[in-house]
Amino acid sequence: MSYDNYYNNVKKTLIFILILNLIVAFSKVFYGYYTNVSSMIADGIHSLGDSLSNVIGILAIYISSKPPDDTHPYGHEKFETLASIFISLLLFSMSLKIITNSYNKLLNPTLPNINIYNFIIMILTLIINFFVSVYESKKGKELKSEILISDSVHTQSDIYVSISVLVSLFTIKMGFIILDIIISFIISMLIIKASFEILIPAIKVLCDGAMIDANHIHDFVIKIDKVLYCNNIRTHGKENRIRVDLTIGVDKFLTLESTHLLSHYIEDMIILEFNGVKEVIIHIEPCDNRKTDS
Repeated sequence: MSYDNYYNNVKKTLIFILILNLIVAFSKVFYGYYTNVSSMIADGIHSLGDSLSNVIGILAIYISSKPPDDTHPYGHEKFETLASIFISLLLFSMSLKIITNSYNKLLNPTLPNINIYNFIIMILTLIINFFVSVYESKKGKELKSEILISDSVHTQSDIYVSISVLVSLFTIKMGFIILDIIISFIISMLIIKASFEILIPAIKVLCDGAMIDANHIHDFVIKIDKVLYCNNIRTHGKENRIRVDLTIGVDKFLTLESTHLLSHYIEDMIILEFNGVKEVIIHIEPCDNRKTDS
């Protein structure tokens, strides 16, 4: 898949999910405030975070899709990673807001006005959340998109949150008002967990963490004919665009043309063997014609 197609597919997916998330968010927030249900409001704020993350994702994809230029010779793809980090921080700040609201409700409890429409809205939005989570996760893995995968993790947490809100509605109906506040607090903890699940992989990309075990690449390359040794193996990038650089030793009497062809052959073989590898840089050293395992 070309990079243009990749970004177009990601952008279309995000726009579609944004529309669904906005419907879910405003339904829960509006009716949560109308009936004074803290857990429903918290769930709506969580869903609103999904919508905001979609907007951030669309903007990031627009910037990331720009081709390399003089100021960004390796491209703009890490803007997608930056967007993932921003989403995680957004989630964290929302969780703090929910905790604050829950604490205020604990100090000044009020009786929610639960009716059948609370249950209908929560069940319908739960179904939408489930569809969005499965669809976005599938597209994220298919396209190997950081922004879609991280956003699907965000949306997955909505499913558990919505289930807990439904439980909260039942308990409030039975007279246990305090459980509404407790479940709101639990929701905030789930949101914090989701934020870290997004943040940690994104930091790994920005800090150039290794993407492939160097031993796997070594064991593959050393088996190629005319390669006498292979070392200094490094990988970095993100799942759908990994860069590899390594050093190989070849017979010092090998012609320049043969060495050049060998280098391209190894590059092609690594790209075919390891998913996500898009660029391979090979440093070639002349040595005696004997295989070593360095």
